[in-house]
Amino acid sequence: MVNKLTITAAGVCYMLLIIVGSLSNLKDLPNLNIEFQDKIIHLIAYALLCFVWFIMFESYKMGNSLRYSILVSIVFGTLIEFLQANLTSYRAFDIFDIIANVAGILIMTKWIALNKPLIVKKLETFM
Repeated sequence: MVNKLTITAAGVCYMLLIIVGSLSNLKDLPNLNIEFQDKIIHLIAYALLCFVWFIMFESYKMGNSLRYSILVSIVFGTLIEFLQANLTSYRAFDIFDIIANVAGILIMTKWIALNKPLIVKKLETFM
């Protein structure tokens, strides 16, 4: 059985992973030579963040959990972009990163909306 604290801890760890990845100097990481690699990473990372927030809010039986997960994910992603511009000299603000973040969030939102009863039922079996 998974409890709310475990779900919340996992969510916080994922957010910390995004913060560290977003504010670290990643120039020495290998480049896969995939066109728009950075934007694809943003899209996937923020789609997952939206899902994580949704699961966290649902575990606490919050009403409007999907709306809150969208809002928090967008605000978080935008804040990270501003922090990159203001806290680091090796990262920069990029509006296209925000667009990729929002695209990932909206894709996940649609998927959650289509599968919400199943997701909630599965979550309830784990708790």
